[in-house]
Amino acid sequence: MAKKKATITTDTNVVKLKYMDTEPGHAAKGAKSLMQGWEYVASEPLLDGPVCRRVAVIDLDPNTGAVLPGARFLPPKGRKQGRYEVKDERDADALDFMQVSVFTSVMKMMSIFEAPDVLGRKLRWAFDGKQLLIVPRAGKMPNAFYHRDSRSLQFFSVDDPDRPGKLVHTCLSPDIVAHEATHAILDGIAPDLYNATSPQSLAMHEAIADLGAVMLAVRTDRLLHQVMSDTGGDLRKAEAFNEIARQFGKAVYGGERPLRNLNNKASMTNPGELDLSEPHELSTVLSGALYALLVAEYEEIRQEDYEEKLAKQEAKRKEASDPELTDEEKDRVRFSVSGFALFKATEKFKRIAFRALDYLPPGEISFADYGRAMVAADIHSNPDDPEPRDFIKAEFIRRGMVEDAGTLDLVDPGLDFPTELDLEQLASSDWAAYQFAEAWRDKLLIPVGIPFEVRPRLDVTRKTWRKGGAAALTRTLLFKVHWQAAQLFRTGDLVQEVAVARGTTLAIDWDTHKVHSLLSTSPDHPSQHDGSTSQNNDMRTAFLAANIDEGLLEFGSPNVQIQNGTLRVRAMGEMLHMMEH
Repeated sequence: MAKKKATITTDTNVVKLKYMDTEPGHAAKGAKSLMQGWEYVASEPLLDGPVCRRVAVIDLDPNTGAVLPGARFLPPKGRKQGRYEVKDERDADALDFMQVSVFTSVMKMMSIFEAPDVLGRKLRWAFDGKQLLIVPRAGKMPNAFYHRDSRSLQFFSVDDPDRPGKLVHTCLSPDIVAHEATHAILDGIAPDLYNATSPQSLAMHEAIADLGAVMLAVRTDRLLHQVMSDTGGDLRKAEAFNEIARQFGKAVYGGERPLRNLNNKASMTNPGELDLSEPHELSTVLSGALYALLVAEYEEIRQEDYEEKLAKQEAKRKEASDPELTDEEKDRVRFSVSGFALFKATEKFKRIAFRALDYLPPGEISFADYGRAMVAADIHSNPDDPEPRDFIKAEFIRRGMVEDAGTLDLVDPGLDFPTELDLEQLASSDWAAYQFAEAWRDKLLIPVGIPFEVRPRLDVTRKTWRKGGAAALTRTLLFKVHWQAAQLFRTGDLVQEVAVARGTTLAIDWDTHKVHSLLSTSPDHPSQHDGSTSQNNDMRTAFLAANIDEGLLEFGSPNVQIQNGTLRVRAMGEMLHMMEH
């Protein structure tokens, strides 16, 4: 694979940020640096730490809790870009190395989601405040997690089985950092999932976070080249991007076991092989389906690029009257296109899988709800190419996430807004938004007599794609309403039901005022009349009962309350790090 040429820029807003470019312990011998550079266009001041308006590294001494000095920011000088000082880019155990690497990895993950062809907007955090805190060395235990209430990502360390006296720092694993950063990002996009009591909602958090790790890995040049070399470009092999956090898994479990393997055949139709009430295990069903989509897109693009390049080389051979290409030469041609084909596949994948997150209805969701959001987002982005949507439907059926492919299709919303509807006012005015929701209450499926909340509207202009690669811009208003419902759940004498969040997302084309999708978790929506909804409700009941029996849900604690016979659980997502990974 050809190496990219280095670029030099004198733009003072462009800062060279760096991050760990491989799993710890897997660096090439004699490497002059263990870091990869990333040109970040800074629209805000960067301070020592590293610190910016939206992300701040707070490095603590794990023994005393004292705040340690942060990496120094070196502003642009002459033709040199601004950067954070790392004294030795080969010393991954150094504080400045860890501080800069974890900061850059989180910022790069944010840029992946904010891209014009994904969300097309600045991310918002789920907590009050604009700054996500990163604690790179929070202590010694086998864990790393996102914690909403403290507005932080916390990374811990464990003993290194290969280096006596040394530690494996989770803040140095690109997989783990990307995974936890994606948890924080997803919480800002779909905050109700954090308070969900459904194992499917919680498992979705894990699956999307795992795919976030894959997206960062593909953008890490040294790792990409190594994986392509080791596997011959075959993403189905175990050594490829499908294994999450190999070194950390080895330190915790021994052997060569990663935390999770995305190249799997996990299915909800084989409950004996999978604990459906454990979100981390359950997540492999969805992550396996998404990874299969990525592999399918990659193999199709690679074959197309291979055939195009092969045809050109064969034509040149023919003109020069040279011998035909041998099989070995053809294999080299195939390998030469693999890296860029994977990059193009991940670009297409994130448009399908990550853009769909904005289309999710508020509240608790099932895997089927996410499948419908993917279909809706992709139809709007790429209406002329149904192949990815057909693949998603088939994969969801094969893995038992839906019973009928038709349940993932868009349902006619039955809405016809007047041409004088002022979308600018609807987007900017809470008063106008609540008036609109009340006027269209029945179409938005808000139950009669139930109070509701209108979420901040999303006015997004995104780059979309048409068959053949043509790009276009579309402007959409995403309008979301949320309310509380209840599901029967009896335990003891005090609890009769459990509170369940519901909601509706309306996607309105800005130019035509046409509603191109209405997605809802209301039981009155036709999409909810399939077996996946009742299955999700049954799983919620089993999940809550199991957590109560194990003492993980303690009645009367701040996050577990009983009001008039209704169980209300908050911050269940916070407990993911307490469950076995």
